[in-house]
Amino acid sequence: MKVKYSLTLLLSILLLNCSKDYREQQSLSETTETVYTLPIVVHIVHVGESVGIGYNLSKERIYDQINTLNNDFRKKEGTLGYNTHILGADAKIEFKLAKINPNGNPTEGITRVNFQDVTIDVENDWFFDDLPYYGYWNKQEYINIWVFPLDGVLGQSSVPYINIPGLENANPNGTTGILITTAYFGTTNTINNLNLGRTLTHEMGHFLGLEHLWGKTENANCMEFDDYCNDTPLVSRRTENCDNIQNSSCNGEFALTQNYMDYTSDACMNMFTKDQVARMQYVLKNSTVRSSLITSLAINRD
Repeated sequence: MKVKYSLTLLLSILLLNCSKDYREQQSLSETTETVYTLPIVVHIVHVGESVGIGYNLSKERIYDQINTLNNDFRKKEGTLGYNTHILGADAKIEFKLAKINPNGNPTEGITRVNFQDVTIDVENDWFFDDLPYYGYWNKQEYINIWVFPLDGVLGQSSVPYINIPGLENANPNGTTGILITTAYFGTTNTINNLNLGRTLTHEMGHFLGLEHLWGKTENANCMEFDDYCNDTPLVSRRTENCDNIQNSSCNGEFALTQNYMDYTSDACMNMFTKDQVARMQYVLKNSTVRSSLITSLAINRD
């Protein structure tokens, strides 16, 4: 989860786990040259505005965000998602707005719902589980992304279930998808350093099985809590600027402040490491509620 300094009372922190021990399983260290294309549906939650006004985001803003997401995951040269770091890797994962809806009809991959028109019969303890009231397409065929007018939270993602360290205790039956607060979806004029659409990149990393660089708990024993990816230096806490600093590292290495799974400014984020890519690809190919996205008929696979 990528958050600001305070959280709303509605949402609790959802953390994933990632383990260095997974490299003992050879298949988890392997990557493929195959490019996987995954279908997305974006549910825009607004408060009655016309399209393109206020919270009811324009199609152009949505297209901009998906383009940024693809640039980041594919390490596309000439974009902010490109890097020359020795550990930086192309994830070989792309995303497209759905072309076919659950009823088999053409779609733009965008739904719009007025917050004021939604009645929640029984509110869940965790707000994320209320999101299907605002639109929810088959989680086996679509990545549901809710763009919601919240305050204090940047984004949040569900946990993929798979029997590897850090993910084996996830609930495969819960609400599946990604929540992004409207102000941080796409390139925006938000007056802070989180305005270039990297919140979705960060949350999509969680959706595909990555943890924050510091693992489950900040300021904990570095050897006990890690992100379970061998090529990311052990760190005890987040960094929130673009300086390549050592004071959060456990062994004197420089922290990977440009990594999408830290909390640094959008402008300096530009890399997934090779081990992070291997983990995401493994989760995508083997997790029950992720692998079906590879063959979903919701997009054109030409």
